[in-house]
Amino acid sequence: MQRSTDTYEHTINGLLQKRREIMQEMAETRERLGSMANDIDAIDRVLERLGHNVASEDRPSRPRDIVFFRGQLRQWLLNQLREHGPATARQLAERLMNFQQRDLTDRRLMAEVVHRVGKGLQNAGASRLVVSTKKTKRGENTWRLAE
Repeated sequence: MQRSTDTYEHTINGLLQKRREIMQEMAETRERLGSMANDIDAIDRVLERLGHNVASEDRPSRPRDIVFFRGQLRQWLLNQLREHGPATARQLAERLMNFQQRDLTDRRLMAEVVHRVGKGLQNAGASRLVVSTKKTKRGENTWRLAE
């Protein structure tokens, strides 16, 4: 007769719960670090406008904010174009920020995400997975899946 403790069910469940807690804490810490880095950048910009030269050694190194790992952004963009049809890089960036529950009013983050999405679309275009046309009034490219 095998007892439930012989199958390590309690241990496995406990470890899975602890793993979820640690991953949640990592996500919260990443968000706090991003917010603090934005605050430091804003203070540095104000100091520079006031004429103070902020030395590069005074600036802490900012960790890279990984939005997607290799190949995931391209796959996400292709899925979005497949599901929702043609879109601009800005529209896709807004969807991405909503998906990741990021602050849409953070202009600096939005500009960075738009840049990354645009670069991802350009790379997908070079691979002939998507094509672009200039249709918006601002001259933005509208991207769609290649046929």
